[in-house]
Amino acid sequence: MRIAAFGIHHETNTFSTFQVDLQAFQSSGLQREGILRGDQIRALHGDTDTCFGGYFEAAGKYGFQLVPLLFAATDPAGTISSEAFESILGEALQMLADRGPWDGVILNQMGAAVTEEFPDMDGEVARRTRALIGPDIPLIMTLDLHANVSQQMADETDALFIYRTNPHLDARQLAVKACKILIQIINGEITPVSALEMPPMVIGIMKQDTSEEPMTQVIEAVVEAQDFPGIIDTSTGQGYPWSDVHECGTAFYALADGNPETARAAARFMAQRAWSLRHVLGADEGPTAAEAVAEALATPEGPVLLLDAGDNIGAGSAGDSTFILHEILKQGATSCLMTIRDTDAVAQGVTAGIDAEITLEVGGKQDSLHGTPIEVTGKVVTISDGKFEDPEPVHAGWRYFDGGITVVLQTTAGPTIVLVSTRVGNMSRQQYYSVGLDPEEFHIIVARGVVSPRPAFQPISKKMIVVNTAGATSAALSSFNYKRRRRPLYPFEPDAVYAHA
Repeated sequence: MRIAAFGIHHETNTFSTFQVDLQAFQSSGLQREGILRGDQIRALHGDTDTCFGGYFEAAGKYGFQLVPLLFAATDPAGTISSEAFESILGEALQMLADRGPWDGVILNQMGAAVTEEFPDMDGEVARRTRALIGPDIPLIMTLDLHANVSQQMADETDALFIYRTNPHLDARQLAVKACKILIQIINGEITPVSALEMPPMVIGIMKQDTSEEPMTQVIEAVVEAQDFPGIIDTSTGQGYPWSDVHECGTAFYALADGNPETARAAARFMAQRAWSLRHVLGADEGPTAAEAVAEALATPEGPVLLLDAGDNIGAGSAGDSTFILHEILKQGATSCLMTIRDTDAVAQGVTAGIDAEITLEVGGKQDSLHGTPIEVTGKVVTISDGKFEDPEPVHAGWRYFDGGITVVLQTTAGPTIVLVSTRVGNMSRQQYYSVGLDPEEFHIIVARGVVSPRPAFQPISKKMIVVNTAGATSAALSSFNYKRRRRPLYPFEPDAVYAHA
């Protein structure tokens, strides 16, 4: 049994100023080479907890031949250029055409990608794949929990499978399950039919941790629906609210064996549970930078983790916001650790060299959304190539990271700033250990994200504070100018009605 696997994995923030061209896919903070082919995929993902890691595990467990074709992944950012999309997908589909025949195909997608031409890029990937392989070859897709799930994705595939945890710690297990069901489809043991239910609601970033209320209740409904008679699997896409597309919002997907009404009933059951919680799921409250820093300073024991919602690198922001740093300096906090993406500052640090004392402006340079540059003086204590590895559980299972050339600056004011060259997310403590820093020793750690940093930093943190900062990933969704989203959609339109509530 031969099964092909490929994917274009991207979370597109249509409000971001960082456009994604082909060069952006050549390197990534998430995987050291942005476009992997064939054995490169096995080398970089075979021992990871990513979806590809799960595909490889399933191949050994269930005895099929997995043929990894191509996997392109780059950091969340703005809209993907048509050139990049056509080049990458064209290559993948040519591989698929040349190396068949296939018994099944797996698409490893994120689920919230947007190109200049296709608002639903993931659906377009599925459409073209189906057109190539025909109606009889089983086709499945694995998706991130933040997918903006579309009807096209459901219609063009035999089954969709979506992470259930945020932070994403189940990608590998999800992939193994998906492969098991794919084999059942190939062998004719089940006849998959699906239903997609899209209640008109958005789940705000402040409420997306699946280990906390009210998201626990949403996931409990997904688990409960899976036990309905005739149901094969159930999923929810929390949605990615910074993609201005029609599908923006929450979706519920049910896969049944042969009976579409069974699938529909399960999907609506899950949607109804979420709809009843919409008032709390859509909330965007949180302390300002000034309030959060004051609370951290008043906390007697650290580390206190400040999660920067507005500069959430894992959701496509700049990685160089200065709003929290401004308050740290203003309020006299000294024992602080953070990263700032600033290639100019990195270059100045490299030129100055180890032990040099320099004055430079850091942050606030990538766009107008994340504050203004701040002048700091400090000593260059480390220069690194920025590559690091984390074998421990990390958001989405990523293992091999690349921050680009990195400079550690110990400022005279106290804060330690790790200047990086890529928008690598703060998902691993190894980012700091690799440059000789022990995050446990700092009173305040600033992480540019809301949920993704938690697996790494929650174990060492005495307190976590989500800071409601401005930026390309602000929790205040009403501050963005949406043009393509569904209307009405709660909480944008508080009087939105769900027909099946």
